[in-house]
Amino acid sequence: MSIEILKSIKQTEEEAEDIQKQSLEDSRQILSEASNQSYKLLDQAMEDAEKEAKDIIFKAEKEAEEELKKLQAEVDKECEEIKNHARKKLDKAVEIIMGKVVNIHGNS
Repeated sequence: MSIEILKSIKQTEEEAEDIQKQSLEDSRQILSEASNQSYKLLDQAMEDAEKEAKDIIFKAEKEAEEELKKLQAEVDKECEEIKNHARKKLDKAVEIIMGKVVNIHGNS
């Protein structure tokens, strides 16, 4: 074999080794970037989920407050009706008692 052929083979082997090293380096870089990107996506997904959860809780609390206000208004209305009904009965009870007191003292 001639020296030129041996040099050419050696140079080709070195180039192949360089290409292999560069490919390995590139693949490591790609894996590293993919890993970093996956962590970023995971973080973003967590942030989005937390924000959505906070929004859901806020809306639920607001709806609960509105429902509570409606129920409180209904309860207040019922209480007022009960008070008014009781006042009517109280007035009637006072009249009956006064009538009995007057009748007791009037008959003496």
